[in-house]
Amino acid sequence: MEADAAVAKSSFRDERLLEPLDLYNHFFTVFADIFRALIDKFPRIAADPVDAGLIADLIDGRDAQKAFRYLTAPPISEDDLETVAGVVLSPSRLRTDADGAKRIRDAVLTIIDPHRFPWLAEGRQPSNDERERAVVASAALAASSDVGARRRNTSKEAQEQAVKDLLAGLGMTEVKARDIAILTAAPAPGHFCGETRLAGTRADVVARLADDRVLALECKVSNSTVNSYKRLVHDTGGKAAHWYQQLGRAQVVPCAVLSGVYGTANLADVQENKGVYLFWQHRLGDLAAFVETVK
Repeated sequence: MEADAAVAKSSFRDERLLEPLDLYNHFFTVFADIFRALIDKFPRIAADPVDAGLIADLIDGRDAQKAFRYLTAPPISEDDLETVAGVVLSPSRLRTDADGAKRIRDAVLTIIDPHRFPWLAEGRQPSNDERERAVVASAALAASSDVGARRRNTSKEAQEQAVKDLLAGLGMTEVKARDIAILTAAPAPGHFCGETRLAGTRADVVARLADDRVLALECKVSNSTVNSYKRLVHDTGGKAAHWYQQLGRAQVVPCAVLSGVYGTANLADVQENKGVYLFWQHRLGDLAAFVETVK
């Protein structure tokens, strides 16, 4: 277990060090243009009465809304901004809701970052140098967040696809995903489906083994030992307990396919105490051998 955890960590490290800057540079350029335009609109944003159409425009689109939320220190999430302002971030609604637009505007201005935008508190216009520093800092912040999200999603998608390819290579057939409330709704033996709800809890891949048991696979990518506890012990371990309770220990095989950084204590805990079968992405042949052995 320690040896495989070391291999997975080394692979994760190599991926991060060798990863090109193209994706970050792309996101940075996109957000730099948005923040330049946004900073130029500060006087109009702060003016009263509030321009509801302008505020609606500032949250119209994923990147525009993110830039507006990332004016604050620290950046405020969409859910938090809606809660604080008491308004749904809907451009179409805000265009006719001046009061809601004002609450959103005031919430952002109240916690706007004083280090990136010091001229606002001083009631003056920024110098060219201050403006450019604010653009660079803000674009870097937003771009880093998007790169992190893309990494997590891409890694998980690649891992799920690798599992599907392996099962298909063993002669299993992929079928359309469907909610699986009870075992009889699961794919037939020798078949599998992608992400679906199994007994009310989502699984990344669900396959029916040759002996009729249901293989419930979770694909997990972790970037730290702390993160591995949340993703593996708390998330997958919790799902395994639910599946065992709802479907029965003789009927379901909860598994996790792992890549990235994991603490061996967490691995041992989820395996020994939660009943989760562990497979490594760099050793998917083990999963293939298990499926073949069942045959």
